[in-house]
Amino acid sequence: MIEKTPSGRFRARLKSGRQFVASRTFDTKREASDWLARERAVLAGGVDPRTGRRLVRALLEEWLAIREFTVAAKTYRTDQALQRLVPTSLQAMQVSAVSEREVARSFEALIQHGLGERSVVRYRASLSSFFTWCVREKIIVRNPVTGTKVPRSSEEPTEMRPWTEAELEATYALWHEHDPHLADVLLVLGWTGMRWGEARAVLVEDVVEVPTAGLLVRRSHTEGGAVKATKGRRGRRVPVADRILPIIRRLVVSKSRTICC
Repeated sequence: MIEKTPSGRFRARLKSGRQFVASRTFDTKREASDWLARERAVLAGGVDPRTGRRLVRALLEEWLAIREFTVAAKTYRTDQALQRLVPTSLQAMQVSAVSEREVARSFEALIQHGLGERSVVRYRASLSSFFTWCVREKIIVRNPVTGTKVPRSSEEPTEMRPWTEAELEATYALWHEHDPHLADVLLVLGWTGMRWGEARAVLVEDVVEVPTAGLLVRRSHTEGGAVKATKGRRGRRVPVADRILPIIRRLVVSKSRTICC
């Protein structure tokens, strides 16, 4: 319902059945009517407008408490950075009031403070995950991050330059002088492209030679962490070149379970 106040403004009252939900005062009756129509539509969709008044800061804490046990440790550490990177002004807002405008401005602020484009892209991904959770929990209707983009940086990106075979062999010779075993492991990594955590988790049973030599990469074991699925949660078969096959065979003979460590 909409009623005119003694001051001449218009107060819209939202109810769900007989239960009062919210009210807001506007300068014109049309504004009050539009707000009431939007809120009724939201309420009909199963989202209680009262939950949208909760502050971003408080909801971030709740989300991180759940996130700690539902994602990998590295992902959780990236998500934790939101408490530091999300602007104070945005954290103090009601979550339903956050729009693409505030989200885009947070990107611009981070870039102005020297954060690299890739870091801001990771920030955007975490922020989007947070608002997706808010939508799933029926706190808000839509994710304000979805329609935003991270501004492109004018800085020249730092690209990786893989070693040539000759450079790898020259470096391997230097490594071998200091630690032959570790040098062999690093040469295997260089030829296969495996991540260090993946190499730590390769078992003897993951070495295959039929129909061709290869390594089955199905898990990862970051030092100090627990064994987990590989990045992307998909196993793969990595071909083994003739150059490193003798090394892998020696590692298999010397190890009862894991071959690299």
